[in-house]
Amino acid sequence: MRLARLEIATESNIGRRRRNNEDFHRVAVHPTPAGNLVLLAVADGMGGAEAGELASKLAIEGVSSAAKSYAEHAATGRPGVGLNLVMDKAFKLSQRRIVQEGERVPSRKGMGTTLTAVMLTEWNRQAVIGHVGDTRAYRYSSGRWTMLTQDHSWVAQQVRQGVLTADQAEDHPWKHMLTQALGLSDVRHDIISVNFAPGEVLVLATDGLYGLVPPEEWNISGDLQSALESWVSKALVRGGTDNITVVAARFK
Repeated sequence: MRLARLEIATESNIGRRRRNNEDFHRVAVHPTPAGNLVLLAVADGMGGAEAGELASKLAIEGVSSAAKSYAEHAATGRPGVGLNLVMDKAFKLSQRRIVQEGERVPSRKGMGTTLTAVMLTEWNRQAVIGHVGDTRAYRYSSGRWTMLTQDHSWVAQQVRQGVLTADQAEDHPWKHMLTQALGLSDVRHDIISVNFAPGEVLVLATDGLYGLVPPEEWNISGDLQSALESWVSKALVRGGTDNITVVAARFK
């Protein structure tokens, strides 16, 4: 997808060792009087195949509804709240929907999902990131990749506290244990504001990608869609042990 100031690409694969794709992602473009409001979002569900798929879908639908409502309000010309507040409400909405579904259907109780979502205003390249879990947002700038989000996982917490090294965390049996996720009680999410410059790239990815193909191997010299396809192909060659999803935007 090509917009006036953005090139957007997505790629998702079930992986070689999974029967269901519990990842869910979305790209939505909403016109406003000032320009396009763009939503990019990736979620990785948990709680069993059907429940995990539903949790990630509910999370994406929650942020999608919030972005659409914000754009519709902006179209009226009336003053609106900041995007950081919109994102905060979007995550709370998604949390409520997931918990309510678990209460409605006992077999789905306890289902949850990660969620990393970005609402950005194309005309000035400003973005707000909402994040919970271990899906990640990365930024490519000045020839290097920087992780914008912080994993909400047990091993990541131990690394930050100096208990484990990054190498020890990589092979730890609890590396997939999350400390925060939508659907869990008392969940806390992060809100991050970021400004982008022309030529920079934003990537949202699940651990099915970055766990097998780290950012230092992400080549974006050519077409963005082709780049994402090559990253996912490399992850599949290396085993494709999980669902693999990636969404990227290059700023013009």
